[in-house]
Amino acid sequence: MMVSGWMVLAAGNPMEPEAQVLLYTVIVFLVLLGLLWKFAWGPLMKALEEREERISKKISDAEAALKAANEKAAEYEKRILAAKEEAAGIIAEGKRDVEKVRDEIMAAANSEAGKTLDRAKREIALAKDAALQELRDRVVHLTADLASKVIEREVKADDHRRIIEEGITRIDQSRN
Repeated sequence: MMVSGWMVLAAGNPMEPEAQVLLYTVIVFLVLLGLLWKFAWGPLMKALEEREERISKKISDAEAALKAANEKAAEYEKRILAAKEEAAGIIAEGKRDVEKVRDEIMAAANSEAGKTLDRAKREIALAKDAALQELRDRVVHLTADLASKVIEREVKADDHRRIIEEGITRIDQSRN
């Protein structure tokens, strides 16, 4: 059987530490502990304390900022409430103004509608009179043409018109 080299060195009981190795281990541990204490633990604790101070300062600054923000919020709430009241007043005034303007517009529209109706009646009457006059003129011309054909002699157009107009006038007078 073959025995490896490191097993030969540990010929004793592997569970029992040798005194010399144990002593070196304790010395190395204490030296490393001292070095860590001086070079690592001290700066680490100092950095933690500085960090704690920074965090504490940030917390106190945040609390102060929160207090200031709450004061500002309360002030803004008051301003908003005042602005809402002012806006409600403006809206109410605007509604009154709108109703007043609406009433004025309605009155003006009614007045304009009355004027337009009167103007339309006058225009209708004028158009009716013009149409009647044109109808009379055509009747005169047609009657004159017809009379000249019936009589078969040339009568002056002015004579015919005068006679027809006299006849139409008599008819109008008898209707009225």
